[in-house]
Amino acid sequence: MRVADRVEDVVERGLCTGCGACESLLGKDVLRMGLSPEGFMRPRRQRPLRDTEQQAVMQVCAGRRQSGPAPSEVAPHRIFGTMLHLGKGHAVDPEIRFRSATGGILTALAVYLVESGEVDGILQVGVSSDNPLQNETRFNTTRAEIVASAGSRYGPTAPLKDVHALLDSGRRFAFVGKPCDVATMRNLARVDPRVDRQVPYMLAMFCGGNPSIAATYNIVRRFGEDHRDVDEFRYRGHGWPGPTYVRTKQGREHSQTYDETWFSNLTYELMFRCKICADGIGEHADVVAGDCWAMENGKPSHREAGDGWNMHIARTERGRQLIEDAVVAGYIHEEPFSVAELEAMHDDHGTKKRSVLWRLAGLALTSQPRPDFGALRVMEAGRAASWRERWTAFRGTLARSLKRRNRESGIDSGAFVPDATKTS
Repeated sequence: MRVADRVEDVVERGLCTGCGACESLLGKDVLRMGLSPEGFMRPRRQRPLRDTEQQAVMQVCAGRRQSGPAPSEVAPHRIFGTMLHLGKGHAVDPEIRFRSATGGILTALAVYLVESGEVDGILQVGVSSDNPLQNETRFNTTRAEIVASAGSRYGPTAPLKDVHALLDSGRRFAFVGKPCDVATMRNLARVDPRVDRQVPYMLAMFCGGNPSIAATYNIVRRFGEDHRDVDEFRYRGHGWPGPTYVRTKQGREHSQTYDETWFSNLTYELMFRCKICADGIGEHADVVAGDCWAMENGKPSHREAGDGWNMHIARTERGRQLIEDAVVAGYIHEEPFSVAELEAMHDDHGTKKRSVLWRLAGLALTSQPRPDFGALRVMEAGRAASWRERWTAFRGTLARSLKRRNRESGIDSGAFVPDATKTS
């Protein structure tokens, strides 16, 4: 089974994560990020790439390689990886806790890093200043800016499209992003030593996948509104997990529950790369955080539960020390949390991890390229899968590949058109 070796293959075979590192590396006159016809953030070719440019991009692209974290003296959990520290908690600041998608741990850590002088700013994602349905990358340097970016943004963004400009500036910053974005940053660190010097902290969230922007426009359409009339769009927050909320310029308001959003909209618009992801749990990050769901009848509940809670994992010694310092400084509140609770609460990530090997087998049978997942224990997890899990994962990916449903528009294709989104 081969890995992709050209930007064209990564994009056209559905392996691109949409991070934007390729634009940052080569420049906008070579590759420019934008929304593809499918509604994903993808590079668009401005001219043919030279062989040296292809090689440079392939060195850092997580669509080609996501090799896993550095070796640790702590044996990794088969599913959840290296855990130097495990806990549950929330931001002490009630505003951060209320506005955030969960308990606000990542936002509180980001504020602590800036206010303590550990970094000059935070590279993260927030709502677009031009379109409330879309996202943009921000370099935040104040508490107010960081808090304004709190909350989930379930849609495409290219958070790394300007990372080389930031490195060129000499500024120290922390990065907050999806697990695949952090993996790209670790790839970049292998070829650019400035990353380790200037980006001392990389934070990630547990990720269920990145949907097309079409899913967001379709939510608005199902409410009977025109996307051009939307004044505010919020996926989560203002409670836990918080409803998806829409307000129009005319003052009309609509909302729906977390489950209604995920299981009638977002899940069906996930990009193919997310379906074969081996790291939705942020193994490359210093600290990763996720929902600390209430459990009902042995299963996680997504009902509204008031004040939010995070579970969080320190993957590195630097991450462990960051959590300890933030607790002492009064930015986060922490309580004990067990591996058994983690396994029960996030078993969906267990199912996904166990399925990756068999999804890759489906790609191999149809001679499709796949990412190199290196030390992310794909073989070990796959061997633990039930026969049902194996067959379901293999059959589903094989069918997608045969029907070319893993394919996307090429890097010379047009742009996303909101009025063409599906209504089902």
